[in-house]
Amino acid sequence: MALRRFRSCLTKLHVSANYHSFVRLCSSTYKSKYSIENIYPNSDPNFLRKVEFKHTYNNDTEEEFTGYIPLDDISIKAVRGSGPGGQNVNKVSSKVEVRFHVESATWIPEWIKKNLIENEKGRITKDGDLVVTSEKTRTQMLNQADCLDKVREMIYNSAKKPVEMTEEYKKVVAKRLAKANMERLQRKRADSLKKKNRRSE
Repeated sequence: MALRRFRSCLTKLHVSANYHSFVRLCSSTYKSKYSIENIYPNSDPNFLRKVEFKHTYNNDTEEEFTGYIPLDDISIKAVRGSGPGGQNVNKVSSKVEVRFHVESATWIPEWIKKNLIENEKGRITKDGDLVVTSEKTRTQMLNQADCLDKVREMIYNSAKKPVEMTEEYKKVVAKRLAKANMERLQRKRADSLKKKNRRSE
C-alpha cells in the first residue's frame, strides 16, 4: 500500500514538473506578430546595446549614445488623438506624448545634446523640453514604442559626424561645379539667341 502511494506521488510530481516546464517554454518563446518587438524592433525602453561604440574624432574619443532610454527620466502622457480608429478616438486615449528635458538627460552624451538642440529646434519648448507625439496606431503601447523610436532616431542623427573632404574629393567637387556653371551659361546663351531671333521675325 505504501509503495503504491509512493509511486502515485512520483507520477504526480513528474506530471507537475513537465507541465510547469511546458508553460515556461511556451511563455518564453511565443510572441504575437503584433508585439512591440516585431513592429518596432529595439523599441523596448529597457533595450541596451550589448556593445558600446566609441567614436574617434579629431584624435578625441567621445562617448556614444547606446540606445537606452530610462523611463524614469521621461514623461509619458496619453491623450485623445485624431488618428486611426473612427469614433473610437473619442473614447480611448491612444495618442501618446513623450517629453524630457534635454540638458538634464544624463543618458545622452553632452556633445550630442548640442547637435540635438540645434537640429530639433521646432520640437523643443521654451523650457528646454523635447516633445514627441505619435498616433500612428490605435494602441497606446505601440504609439509609445513609436515615440521612443523617433527619439532614438533623432539622437542617432544628431550623433553623425561631418565628413572631412580630402584634397582629391575637393578637386572633384570643383570640377563638377565648373562643369555645371558652364552648362548654365550655355543654356543662357541659347535662350538669348532664341529671343533675339523671335524679335527679328
